Amino acid sequence: MINHELLEAYLGRQATFEALGQALHARLKDVLASGGVEVHAVSHRVKDLKSLAHKLGRPDKTYQRLEDITDLIGLRVITYFDDSVDHVDGLIKANFRVDSSRSEDKRRRHDPHSFGYVSLHSICHPPADLLEAHPEWDWPFEIQIRTILQHAWAEIEHDLGYKSAESIPIPLRRRFSRLAGLLELADSEFVELQRALKDYTRKVAQQATLAPDALELDTVLLQSLTEKGPVAELDLKLAQWSRKPLSPTPFYPAYVTRMLRQVNLGNPSGILARLEEFGPRLHAFAERYFRFTTEAWGFGIEKLHSVQRGYSLLLLAHWQALHQAEQEAHRLENMKGFYQQIDHPHDEAEARRIARLFVNCFADWSPR
Repeated sequence: MINHELLEAYLGRQATFEALGQALHARLKDVLASGGVEVHAVSHRVKDLKSLAHKLGRPDKTYQRLEDITDLIGLRVITYFDDSVDHVDGLIKANFRVDSSRSEDKRRRHDPHSFGYVSLHSICHPPADLLEAHPEWDWPFEIQIRTILQHAWAEIEHDLGYKSAESIPIPLRRRFSRLAGLLELADSEFVELQRALKDYTRKVAQQATLAPDALELDTVLLQSLTEKGPVAELDLKLAQWSRKPLSPTPFYPAYVTRMLRQVNLGNPSGILARLEEFGPRLHAFAERYFRFTTEAWGFGIEKLHSVQRGYSLLLLAHWQALHQAEQEAHRLENMKGFYQQIDHPHDEAEARRIARLFVNCFADWSPR
């Protein structure tokens, strides 16, 4: 039976809960930012009257006071990775007053034979400094922490309309369990992938040279190439020539990597070898290249705010494309293919227009 006195008490304090919810949301975002943890989303909600009435009417729950309902204000943190959940939990414990007796870590009690999302639920009270300014805010609230995959499961679970294993037909339970297991495995694999990527980045940074042919070019290798050695030297020369500052920000690593691969410069040793030949031609090539960009897009060297790290590799890729086109004696068609692959996969006419302008700017240029 619904406790109407509690509903009336809630209505009398609803504005307080709304203000408290917004303040807690802002505080939680600050805590996560200062703690150095990157999350997918932080949200909050204040329970609406219909939802509260449904909760008070449940036969398996009895509430004597409004304070007994711990989720009138609910906050949710959605992390990218499973190991971030404990990181977030530690920050919450350090910055809020957590009632451990009423909190629940559903990960610890998850039945291996059941299905459903798992998350960490902490029942908290506002920090002391908020209560000093607003004594009426001393109410419990809930913070849920879950991964983005656990959140996806919970949303689908809600849409399907089941809340327990008993509500699922027995013939379908095994399929739900199997799917939940796949999501749990995916969560673990994403953590391992993140660790492997960090290890790979660290190993690349520690290498004395990036010359081995066995290393296939990727954005990690590319950024390592731009930090020192011939690429860094050419970037500096380009900045000096253009009278622009040299920016530490890399120039679209994924784009430049794709461009270099397209012209068969798919490993660091190949890039470094071609740079030896391209380096003395950098200024002359850059002058024509920016003449081309002005005609093609109205974007000349004067509109560059700075020379970003790795910009010389962009020029190298164009120089290599021109070299390959010259070898096959079909400059326009080959440059059209280059721009179609890189910039205009669904617009052959535009790729041809850009290629024609490029070829015209380099009509009397020999890449050798």
